[in-house]
Amino acid sequence: MAFTHKIAKSVQATTDLYSLVQLRTDETSEAQGMLRPSPLGGDLVLKDVIFAYPTRSDEPVLRGLTMSVREGECVALVGTSGCGKSTVAALLQRLYEPSSGTVTLGGINLRSTDVHHLREHVAVVSQQPNLFDGSIRENIAYGATSISDVDVERAARAANVHEFVLGLPQGYDTTVGENGSLLSGGQAQRVQIARALARPSTVLVLDECTSALDGANQAAVLETLQHAKVGRTTVMITHQVPVMKMCDRIVVLRDGVVVEEGPWEQLVSRKGIFAELANGGEWVGQ
Repeated sequence: MAFTHKIAKSVQATTDLYSLVQLRTDETSEAQGMLRPSPLGGDLVLKDVIFAYPTRSDEPVLRGLTMSVREGECVALVGTSGCGKSTVAALLQRLYEPSSGTVTLGGINLRSTDVHHLREHVAVVSQQPNLFDGSIRENIAYGATSISDVDVERAARAANVHEFVLGLPQGYDTTVGENGSLLSGGQAQRVQIARALARPSTVLVLDECTSALDGANQAAVLETLQHAKVGRTTVMITHQVPVMKMCDRIVVLRDGVVVEEGPWEQLVSRKGIFAELANGGEWVGQ
């Protein structure tokens, strides 16, 4: 019975692999764009962006979104579920293209950039660590080109994980387990942050990266982020109050558009939509 189950899984895996091999890359949006500006940086601007997912083309998520993040600024992107926060993160990586409107970095339309070059300069830290069953060194270096052991250690120091790694029996050669199962949540998340910092990223996107952590681990990761965001244009998608307060500015989305923006104290005192969400218990850690 077990043998039959393995055959069925193998057949399905082969079918999936064949489908992937047959995909054409010359007609996808990722095949468009050849610019490789170096360095790639500057103000991040979304202007009049309209976007709907291909499977729900008649239900736009972003409805003329216009927002900007100055070079080196840290901005929290907040709002209720479904307002378009994670969609913005996807557009910044060119996982999708806007139906209309533009997304520019330093005045360069992301649609015109080489997608591999872009992703070398836009680092993403997600809610789940997404680590592989390899060593800490391999996980930090994953996805970066020509990264040395010195670069790995530098990224680990920046992510506040170096001292912890040195305390392990095998140091950077210690295996983390599938999805970091041999590490605590905070340790695994900091390894993921180190991976993001190991590449020459000028833009850092943090998508709910502390929401799955307990209080102690969240505090450790927040301390890490305080240092990681320095010198980078940072977008933090969050519903955590401590994360919002550490940002230069908060941008509030509702129904795919910006409805309010400003520092925490200003938004609370304005008694607008942000204050309404805060009073309704929308944010965690108040």
